Amino acid sequence: MGMPVSTTLSSVGTSRPVNLDWLAAKFVTYAVTGSSSGSFTYVIEATPDDLQATPAASVTWFAMSSATTANSSLSLYQGPLGGIRVNASTISSAVLTLRTLQGIGG
Repeated sequence: MGMPVSTTLSSVGTSRPVNLDWLAAKFVTYAVTGSSSGSFTYVIEATPDDLQATPAASVTWFAMSSATTANSSLSLYQGPLGGIRVNASTISSAVLTLRTLQGIGG
């Protein structure tokens, strides 16, 4: 993944998963931003499963971080992941965006 990938939510629920290259990953940087007029509560979820090879019903998601905020956050995970998504439990007058950038290399 050379360019950041974004996914957005404007209501409570789970975003589409961002497929990651777990074979070549050194790290995954992810940022959560929301529109300045609202607030939101979310959990970042990730999976070690290969999203292209594993049936969606069999993918196991685990929580990486959570926050209640009206601002933005930037985080770094070192190690391979198969996918990442955001799960919002509350959104009040906001649009929530997850931006993901993966570092590739040996």
